[in-house]
Amino acid sequence: MPEPISKEAKARFLAMAVEQPDMTCEQAPIEILEAASAEAEPTPFMEEYFAAGHAAWLALKHGRRIGLPQNLVDQAILVLWNRAGLLHTDRILGRESTDANKPFFDDEGLY
Repeated sequence: MPEPISKEAKARFLAMAVEQPDMTCEQAPIEILEAASAEAEPTPFMEEYFAAGHAAWLALKHGRRIGLPQNLVDQAILVLWNRAGLLHTDRILGRESTDANKPFFDDEGLY
């Protein structure tokens, strides 16, 4: 089980999600991948992190803020969280992920 993410680190990761929504899966913070794979479902922080990153990704992709219905946000959180866990598994097994160069907060093709 990974160490819990500190309050300061959570703030840093949230800022990173908003400021760098185009980071690739390969660039995703190891702590986030570890945290995603350590729980049976997304924690409140993981929900906030993936919602913020996904919203910022959509704004970057479309050139404006996109307001999605909550059920679509919830679906995006789940598939992004799941992929983060799979990325962590690939990392610890020494495998290169087929998603390595894809945007980390982009949910397209994950459903």
